[in-house]
Amino acid sequence: MSNNTESSNFDWKDNSIEWKDIIKKEARGYEKGDDLGEVQEIGQEFVVTERGRVKKNKFYLPKQLVSGYDGDVLWFNITEEEAEDNFKKDHPPKAGEYSRYKSASVTEQPDVQTQDGSRSSRDLEKYIPLIEKRKIDRVGTEASYTKSSAGIQDWDTILHKSARTMDSVAIGIVTAVNDNNVVITSDGAKDEYSIPKNEVQSFNGQEVIFNTNYDRFEQFKVKVPR
Repeated sequence: MSNNTESSNFDWKDNSIEWKDIIKKEARGYEKGDDLGEVQEIGQEFVVTERGRVKKNKFYLPKQLVSGYDGDVLWFNITEEEAEDNFKKDHPPKAGEYSRYKSASVTEQPDVQTQDGSRSSRDLEKYIPLIEKRKIDRVGTEASYTKSSAGIQDWDTILHKSARTMDSVAIGIVTAVNDNNVVITSDGAKDEYSIPKNEVQSFNGQEVIFNTNYDRFEQFKVKVPR
């Protein structure tokens, strides 16, 4: 007897995106929110990320260790220490070097049944599963990963206040706040950034501190008509 339930028609690709769509997105470790750099390139078996403002390090992270993509962050089931020890390299891994992760992957999901009764599994070489936004703090206890409200009741209070990255780089001054974003204008009005409110880490009355490091502020830069 055939099973014509909704689950039998499930195709996980309906809830996934292609790898090319996450270039320049940030990568983090799923357990603690560890910074794993910014996605630069996509290989057949790995994701290349880069981290560092002065000295840049490259990480070649196995696709099979991906937990998922939440629309902003690509999450990996590894820690910063594991990335440093095993995946920080000057050159790409050799062909087949990461093949062992295909069988040992902690992200592997059971096959799903298709409408014709056959089985299909995830193909992480082509697609990334979409997941809900991760809620976690830097020490691994449950909390809002981005601390979206940052204790701010009236967002107008941050207008004309200084803005600083999580790695203590001064970015500019808050010049506007809308429903979803905080607008930062750099010194001399050279650059403008529109940053989601959920990237605000804290506000001490004088400075707004963001969860984003300096390297990643480029992704929030907006073109300003001159």
